[in-house]
Amino acid sequence: MEQEDHEWELSKENVQPLKEGRSMSFLAAALHLDQEEHTLKNQQNEFEVELRTYSGDDPFDVWDRYIKWTEQNFPKGGHDGQQITLIERCLREYQTNEKYLNDVRYIRLWTKFVSLLCNYL
Repeated sequence: MEQEDHEWELSKENVQPLKEGRSMSFLAAALHLDQEEHTLKNQQNEFEVELRTYSGDDPFDVWDRYIKWTEQNFPKGGHDGQQITLIERCLREYQTNEKYLNDVRYIRLWTKFVSLLCNYL
């Protein structure tokens, strides 16, 4: 109950009042989901920044971690996390990079992409 009150205090100015009032348990659940979405969006933005600024030896590692993170955090097939789009971006980025053409991670990503496309259609 204390957690519910805390989330309510942080978000009450964003909640539309109802004449009959609101159930605190439903309200807390909805507010908790909003917080989770905000956290996921921040983490997604961190990956995007890392993609643009990475200067190490294995830039594909950032893509690999980002795609795996998307799979874990968007279990409905990654539609919210734009999984297919993300994988396609990565594949296009490395399609002419000799270093990664035979990399197991890159090959697995192609098979995953084809599988997702087949399921998507």
